[in-house]
Amino acid sequence: MKNNQYSLADIEAAVSAGVLDRAAYVTLAQFLTSHAPEAIETEKFTLFRGMNDIFLALGITVLSIGWFILWGLYSNDAVFWIAPLVAMAGFVVLAEYVAGKLKATLPSIVIMVSLCATLMIYAVMLYMRMVGTSAEFFNLDDVWSFGSTSVNTALLVAIIGFAFQVGFFLRYRLPVSFALIAFGIVGVLWSLLLTAFGQSLNQYLDYMITLTGLLLLALGVVVDTKDPKRVNGWAECAFWLYVIGAPMTIHSVAALFDAAALVMIPVIIIAMLFSLFLDRRSPIISGLIYVGYLANSGFNQAAIDPSITVALVCFVVGGLVMAFGFGWQKARHIVLSPFEDQNWRRYLPPS
Repeated sequence: MKNNQYSLADIEAAVSAGVLDRAAYVTLAQFLTSHAPEAIETEKFTLFRGMNDIFLALGITVLSIGWFILWGLYSNDAVFWIAPLVAMAGFVVLAEYVAGKLKATLPSIVIMVSLCATLMIYAVMLYMRMVGTSAEFFNLDDVWSFGSTSVNTALLVAIIGFAFQVGFFLRYRLPVSFALIAFGIVGVLWSLLLTAFGQSLNQYLDYMITLTGLLLLALGVVVDTKDPKRVNGWAECAFWLYVIGAPMTIHSVAALFDAAALVMIPVIIIAMLFSLFLDRRSPIISGLIYVGYLANSGFNQAAIDPSITVALVCFVVGGLVMAFGFGWQKARHIVLSPFEDQNWRRYLPPS
């Protein structure tokens, strides 16, 4: 709050504290958005709200590092097995306060990663004990060596990590959880394929990355359509799916076709239209990287001095980024105006 003016974040905090009903918040946010005097930022993500969030994240990071160092000092004894359970209980208590009550995103990420890592390592230890190899390891280095050479262990870790991230999101409703959920989807799919087909899949790695990226983009679209007004939190969840899915798709296509102009130009155009339709900048940012690459190739073929080429590429890419930044809403209106009467238009953000 500043000068008695409240932001949506202030009202969201009131909802989290139980002062205001969620349905009333959504209705109020839609009203304020539709009556805004000028275009507002519709693609938001919040990693921290101030220095206190950074301060908390730093403290939890240092504690987590200390925990893993301490765990690594233990050998295969009772403490080696009991200490992780105590640590996980401590992380859960921290999560309940930091993620559940404070809703502090950045510190919650640190807790989420530390808790998930401890859980997955412990799962590998239990698996080693089940298959009868627990007597062969004495510290975390041995656990890591076993896990890195076993395809079944990779699948186990991927499934547990994915389930944990889904559970963390359902418990605390932090949109950033979707970033690790996306990585979890990638891990589970790839682990399943590696378990079924073995190392022969390595030759199809770029195809796997492309298909996985498209899957994440499709999931992002599905989640995004649940919140076209960008007020109930689902849009921020979808943001992370686009952030991961777009570069996976575009960069893997470039790798498959050696970034050939005949392939990359249509891909860049599709990425631009996709971004404008959905009011998402992640795909277009990934595409602009290859605009710079193609421009650089063209300048080199024109035998322009390499130093000048770098400057020209910077001007081209920087100019395009600024043009989209200043004219984003107008460009969206031009692209979407022919479809205003279509039924599917209601699932997209207003232009």
